[in-house]
Amino acid sequence: MNYRLVILIVNIIIGTICIVYGVKLMSTSLEKANIRRMKKYLSLFTAKVPLATLTGTVLTALVQSSTAITVITVGLVNSGMLKLTQAVGIIYGANIGTTITAQLMSFKLTNGAFVIIVLGILIAFFSKRKSLANMGWALTGLGIMFAGLNILNSGVPYIKENQNIYELFRIYGQNPIIGLLIGMVTTMLVQSSSATVGLTIVLFNAGLIGFESALGLTLGDNIGTCITAQLSSIGASIWAKRTAWAHTLYNVIGVIIAFILLAPFASMVQAITYGIGQDKTRLIANAHTIFNILSAVIFLPLTKYYVKFLEWLIRENK
Repeated sequence: MNYRLVILIVNIIIGTICIVYGVKLMSTSLEKANIRRMKKYLSLFTAKVPLATLTGTVLTALVQSSTAITVITVGLVNSGMLKLTQAVGIIYGANIGTTITAQLMSFKLTNGAFVIIVLGILIAFFSKRKSLANMGWALTGLGIMFAGLNILNSGVPYIKENQNIYELFRIYGQNPIIGLLIGMVTTMLVQSSSATVGLTIVLFNAGLIGFESALGLTLGDNIGTCITAQLSSIGASIWAKRTAWAHTLYNVIGVIIAFILLAPFASMVQAITYGIGQDKTRLIANAHTIFNILSAVIFLPLTKYYVKFLEWLIRENK
């Protein structure tokens, strides 16, 4: 086997592991530091659907994990502390808040990965307060995530040098349907939409996949991330099951609409990105954010009917 191909495979494996582990460490540590506050705020500031959406957005942006917020929401609904309408609002917001990770990945901060890791470890080891130590581990996770992106970027030249692999990307890297399926399955496997969005950003910025194919990957990530909520609702109450399905159907319906209107959606993302003075390296992160904001805007006025639909669809066994 060609040694360059071996280096490429190792780069992809190590880079992906670093991103997945970094995102997990960051979100888990932030969750530990804020778990009590999260449950409190999810219970208090969700009376109205728009307020629940705002709360879901802010809390997910703080803990960098829509999965964590969604699973906690399923648990609160299961215990009777939240109604399905409130939970649906939180889900809208959680999908928006999780896009902050992709935004961080799209900024050129990866060169400071080692410094961020060292700083995070120092804070974690020398902090006497548990919450501050968790924040240190979260910073370490951020640095590891950036390091993973660096490793993936370093493998790009090997892809371009290998004619067979480059040809594979050229043929299949322009198909949004293949991108959608790969994004969905990959996210289900690694349990992190942020990791697959990070990989999409690297491939698109390197010119290995087209914009619409990259959008397909990003949209597939949104469906793939629903698997955790479904797993957390197994054996739970009918309301918890409805909450899990609220998350899944919300993403599936949003993706179907975006996919049908893929060309106009791509044009809109480009117009907004270039209109605010950003370059093409920000397109994927912005597409992720814009898609989730638009989904929430479309669903917010229809929430009452969406909840009735969920109650009709997922019925309690007599």
